[in-house]
Amino acid sequence: MPQPAAFTVRPLALAITATLLCMSPLTVQAVETPAAQETTRSYSIGAGSLVSVLNRFAEQSGIFIAGHNSLAAGKTSPGLSGSYTPAAGLQRLLQGSGLQAQPQGNNGYVLELAPLNTGELELGATTISGVALGATTEDSHSYTTGSMASATGLPLSIRETPQSVTVITRQQMDDQGSNSIADTLRRAPGVSVQNYDSERWEFSSRGLPITNFQYDGVNSTYDGVYDYGTTSTDMAVYDHLEIIKGSSGLMSGSGDPSATVNLIRKKPTKEFKASVTGTVGSWDNYRTEGDISGPLTESGNVRGRFVGVYQDRSSYLDHYQHTKDIAYGILEADLTPDTLLTFGIDQQDTRSRGASWTGFPMYFSNGNRTNFSRSFNPAADWSRRDFQNQTIFASVQQKLANDWSLKVSLDRKRSQHDTLLASASGGNPDQATGEGMYMFMGKYKGDQVQNTLDVNLNGPFSLFGREHELIMGFMATRSKQDVPVYGSIYPPVGGSIYDWRGEYPKPDIPRSGQNDIVQRQTGAYLATRLKPTDDLSVILGTRVSNFSNNDTTDFYDPTATDARTSYKQTGVVTPYAGVVYDLNDIWSVYSSYTKIYRPQNTKDADRKLLDAIEGDTYEAGLKAAFFDGRLNASFAAFRIEQDNVAQYVSGFESDSIYRPIAGATTKGFEVELAGEVLDGWNVSAGYTYQHTRDANDDYVYSSVLQTTTPQQVVRLFNSYRLPGALDKVTIGAGVNWQSEFFGNVFQPNPNDTVNFGQYSRITQDSYYLVDLMARYRFNEHLSTTLNVKNAFDKKYYTGLGNFGTGFYGEPRSLQLATRWDF
Repeated sequence: MPQPAAFTVRPLALAITATLLCMSPLTVQAVETPAAQETTRSYSIGAGSLVSVLNRFAEQSGIFIAGHNSLAAGKTSPGLSGSYTPAAGLQRLLQGSGLQAQPQGNNGYVLELAPLNTGELELGATTISGVALGATTEDSHSYTTGSMASATGLPLSIRETPQSVTVITRQQMDDQGSNSIADTLRRAPGVSVQNYDSERWEFSSRGLPITNFQYDGVNSTYDGVYDYGTTSTDMAVYDHLEIIKGSSGLMSGSGDPSATVNLIRKKPTKEFKASVTGTVGSWDNYRTEGDISGPLTESGNVRGRFVGVYQDRSSYLDHYQHTKDIAYGILEADLTPDTLLTFGIDQQDTRSRGASWTGFPMYFSNGNRTNFSRSFNPAADWSRRDFQNQTIFASVQQKLANDWSLKVSLDRKRSQHDTLLASASGGNPDQATGEGMYMFMGKYKGDQVQNTLDVNLNGPFSLFGREHELIMGFMATRSKQDVPVYGSIYPPVGGSIYDWRGEYPKPDIPRSGQNDIVQRQTGAYLATRLKPTDDLSVILGTRVSNFSNNDTTDFYDPTATDARTSYKQTGVVTPYAGVVYDLNDIWSVYSSYTKIYRPQNTKDADRKLLDAIEGDTYEAGLKAAFFDGRLNASFAAFRIEQDNVAQYVSGFESDSIYRPIAGATTKGFEVELAGEVLDGWNVSAGYTYQHTRDANDDYVYSSVLQTTTPQQVVRLFNSYRLPGALDKVTIGAGVNWQSEFFGNVFQPNPNDTVNFGQYSRITQDSYYLVDLMARYRFNEHLSTTLNVKNAFDKKYYTGLGNFGTGFYGEPRSLQLATRWDF
């Protein structure tokens, strides 16, 4: 094709709307366009020089751009990731450049200066269906995202990712009034939540506990027993979270087959913004949150953000009090046009009084079922579980030649917990007198420091005349737990459980030893996204990992036996393979495979660590992206095969004994819909069915809670901004339904003089919870949102079998949040 005399950017894919941001806001006037120019395609083009980015866009889309060389010279573009029409794509690429691309027909465009300060920009023959979504969800008013990289490390749209993906955006969290990770995940499609006690939760996906948690893609060590505050994480500092269903060993190292939860932090904004939110709710719940962001220099090359939260609340549980302090600060600095430095600190402190250790007894001593009220709290009023979590993180991202990019990240996370626990939860009371109970009492402290280094290099490459993508990287993490050993005691309650008010003298539990746990993991990974044709993507990757664990306990008593356990495995290969085929511009089919390998900290009766869980995950499905990716739909069928899954046998907390079970198989399917169905109507909906059994076709119980997970889970929430004169009002409603699940609990039998009873199965029948919301925006600054959770006040168990106890879910609650945007 002949080039115009002045300047040519080779064929360009998707399209334009022109520059919406040219220092002053512009109004876009949309005009009808031929259907051919409305075609939506998926792109993954890294940031770089404007000329280079436009060239890549042209090659992928097949459009032609002409203009003057001086217009594009020296300018940069943020690149493009996600699904776009030609208009939306070019608008994104040219954003902030002061340029626009004027359609000329026959897939041709002319690059020219955008009108300045005219208040209106006319775009010839272009249709705009909404603002294109990117990797940041804040201010998008959307329930989905345009780009994510949790599954493979490559920036892909949800449709391009060959795994089931759930994204909970900032808008959805605000609409649902979800301030904690537990609130957020209990309403996430495909996820079920159960309580250990008042402070700890277990999250499950596809019938299996979730143990992989990441922060901006950096792995975090998670211990479901000690917890270290992971399940108490406050969501104020996060833009959104991404839930990758199934195994993600390529990026996490251990291919946990349930899911990986990746929390994406808020970033500084290029323009000033700030907000203050005050919240009041049921049971004296008071919360204040502030968020300020913007440029710190006149040029905007240094930007900062600070988020602060203070919350003080009681609970539906008697004599319970919880406070939290959150402080989050982040800086971004453009050291050069191609070098971005990021540095931040995240401090989250929580304190609980009246914190329970397990729940209430499920059986009386005669074998009859108990019936405690939901407000009954077995904890002593001074019982505490305090967490301090501080993360210091830094990264340098360097743009290289030919649109390649190098990123080096370093995280240091220090997690401390200080607990002195007492719960009147032991034993089985006499039904007539309420006597016969004993206390679970223990003192536990811990200090965990985790350092993680991640280096990755990614960019495009050409092969056989086509462009493909590659990412390679190295990760190293070391976690050290310093755990003073105090132990547990079990004194009698000394009265009737019916008279329990949380009053009990504090014990003196002397220190008896020292426990040190050191875990190391290194991994080198490589993944590529090959494009043999325009419609076919093949993602191939592998990771080679090394794992080690040293667990040492030294007792002060010379007659006690010290404990030593260690584990080391090198050269563990975790392959990943995925295929995505575009049936048309909306629908795609995909399949993927991942190896499972996850070391365990659980021990058998000989106090030896169980072998690592190993197995395979298979998945296939159908995905669709409507309205330029603003609405995503998916169907996935999966099969998970595992060996060496830990099954609880006996004991308490860290002294518990487990056994490995073989042939654990999970199979099922899930359907999900997320995004904007109509203008102003956002939906998040999902249905999941899973069937988990061992080799003998028996139920697989959780290793701590001694429960199964529900086989069916339905999650639905939608919000709608009313039209016309009522457009200041947004209403919303949601339904959370799950099928029955079972707990394995010891049932006393006074007539059994040998075993004194047997384990029996308790059933929590299927139940549904209804949530409601309404928001009124008084003006551009002030809005207020009312949330009603569990509107019909359903009574249900949310935890069963944690050392023979049960735990009730939260009753109906109200929350009113008022926000002022500056």
